[in-house]
Amino acid sequence: MSAEVVTIAVAVLGALDLATLIIFFVNRHDNKKNIEGKLNTLEKDVLRTQLLMLIVMQPEAKHEILTIGEHYFRALKGNWYMSNIFNRWCIEHGQEPEWFDKEG
Repeated sequence: MSAEVVTIAVAVLGALDLATLIIFFVNRHDNKKNIEGKLNTLEKDVLRTQLLMLIVMQPEAKHEILTIGEHYFRALKGNWYMSNIFNRWCIEHGQEPEWFDKEG
């Protein structure tokens, strides 16, 4: 085998290894983003359920409802059907949190 063939073979194998490494890191990054998205969705779902349970079962627990509501609506950008329910609770309990967008 000539030196040129060996050099080309090493270069090709090196390029394949580099391509494999790049693909690995791209897949890893995509999987991490996918997992983070699923965790974010799960956190929203859990907080939505907690908020709904508190509003229904302990509507007088203003501090807890407002704390969960702020994290759900402000930090997690939650919404869906909870905006109307939360807004109704706010009106019934004289609450006007500055972080809550009534228009949802």
